[in-house]
Amino acid sequence: MAHAFGIYPGTVTLAYYVATFGSNFRGSEVAARGKVRKLTMLYVLDRLRALQVKGVDEDLVELHHHLYNNLLHDTHKYEYPQTQFSLDTQISDLVAALCRPSWVDFSLVENQTIARFLGDPTPGVANSFFHQLLLSIELYLRIKARTQTSMAVKPLGDMPEKINWDLILAQRWLENVEVEPPKKVKDGKGKREQKSSVGFKFPNKKNQIEALRNFAWTLKWPNMHEVEYTLSEDEDPNELLEDRSIDCMSWFTGLLLPGKSMPWILMNALTDCDPDVPDDFHNLSPATPNVGMQYRGHTYWSCDSIVGKVLGAAFGVSQIAGWIGPCSASADLDRSEMAVISQAPPRGNRITPSDVRAMAQNSDPLGARQTAYSVDDYILLLPDVDEAVDSIRIERLNFSPSACNPKGIHSVERVGENGEPPEKKPIVIFDASITFAITVDYRARSWKVSLRYDTPVIAAYPCQKGPHVLFCDYQHRIVKVDKLVDIQNWGSAGGGIESELEGDEGSESNMGVEEVLVIEAYGVSDNEVFARAWCAFWGLPAVTADINRTCMACAIREAYAGLTSVVILTNRGSTDEKVEEVDRLMEHL
Repeated sequence: MAHAFGIYPGTVTLAYYVATFGSNFRGSEVAARGKVRKLTMLYVLDRLRALQVKGVDEDLVELHHHLYNNLLHDTHKYEYPQTQFSLDTQISDLVAALCRPSWVDFSLVENQTIARFLGDPTPGVANSFFHQLLLSIELYLRIKARTQTSMAVKPLGDMPEKINWDLILAQRWLENVEVEPPKKVKDGKGKREQKSSVGFKFPNKKNQIEALRNFAWTLKWPNMHEVEYTLSEDEDPNELLEDRSIDCMSWFTGLLLPGKSMPWILMNALTDCDPDVPDDFHNLSPATPNVGMQYRGHTYWSCDSIVGKVLGAAFGVSQIAGWIGPCSASADLDRSEMAVISQAPPRGNRITPSDVRAMAQNSDPLGARQTAYSVDDYILLLPDVDEAVDSIRIERLNFSPSACNPKGIHSVERVGENGEPPEKKPIVIFDASITFAITVDYRARSWKVSLRYDTPVIAAYPCQKGPHVLFCDYQHRIVKVDKLVDIQNWGSAGGGIESELEGDEGSESNMGVEEVLVIEAYGVSDNEVFARAWCAFWGLPAVTADINRTCMACAIREAYAGLTSVVILTNRGSTDEKVEEVDRLMEHL
């Protein structure tokens, strides 16, 4: 997910935005052929330890005999002796064996909390996991060894999606877990020696502790003194961090798979290390991504929540590892309460493969290819920062129970621990809105903006040696942020989205972008919050750009590239705002 998050809180990159329109094609699958031998846990752990120490340093003959004498049944009929010990054959057979439907599919988000398989009380679950892990490591090391030989000139075929995740699991295990040899202990009479249970060491645990500490400090977690005390971890073996919960076991051991599951494991590990959080804060699940929480005067939101995307523009808010905060508190929520937000899918254009192929052409700085280019066809856009709007402020963050709640309460599925089935806890689904204090034409008013749609905000890519000129065919309209109160249903005539709001949750049609609305939100950060909230009300994805990093022309062309009809221009808060924040903090101290 590193490429997914934009450089500004609450934003994504253009690459990730385009990727959200991709298909769920999982690649070719390989029929499960061949038979896997039954293995004892003692053998599996011994082999895991041996592979960790010396890898697969045997020659091809020894590798062949080990694989087919211990792990797989050899079903091949060899006609040519020189092909009998082929490394490619071994890799192919391991891939086919791991494609058996009985193995866990780690590409599914619900299976990506690896620690829950380690101590699952269900008979055979842990044994099956370690068996699958061993086969995955055997495959991973053979592929790695293959790249170091002359056989690397012949590329391997595409791996099935499931096998790619098995290989990632193998890599994570080899990097983060060490299997300790069984220790010798004496029996009660002090005469005979017996083998104890096998233990595990986690060499990167200190790095994981520091990463969690950095995560909490970046979000300005309110109860850091308790979290720091927990992370100090006394010498008492009964107080190990990884033993606090399944998510702590996943995080502190480093057994993390890439993708959307990681932010949830990280936040769950943080709340598990804070003894004062309510029970509702534990075991958050990516199955409910549009979630946030209010905790001791601040709110924290998932990057998949529209509230987080809008409030990410507020002053002093950070984004790290898929979480946004600290954000404004709300009087509509308890001092410590979790909130699930009702939000509809965005209403922008759908990006098709042909749009991706034409992206460079549709955003070419020179415009359409010609034999000659007239200077008069290009304009230089300069930001009008001297006339920044200073009449918009966030007045209130509002939450009201959504009409989709059955009798006001909705049950959200939570992930159970220790192999227990997910439990149902009543969680209220809220409609979110922000009330702004706005002065327009010397008239002060409060304007309540409902955050109806889950509209993405794209962080504009920084440009070099700007400002640049803009080709005249890139139609745009520049407005001050306070003029948004007079603009309704943008795009029905020139923005490239459907004009029907009710009952339309995203059209399959693609009308393109005829004109881009450029919102000048310079000055205080609340201006950009208002612009993002306006986009969330109408369901319009937007490109946001700091003019100190990206010029106006490049931001507009990026909007055309992503078929986005809104650009928000900022200078990331005024100097006066930063001085006011420092004065407020000093006064508080």
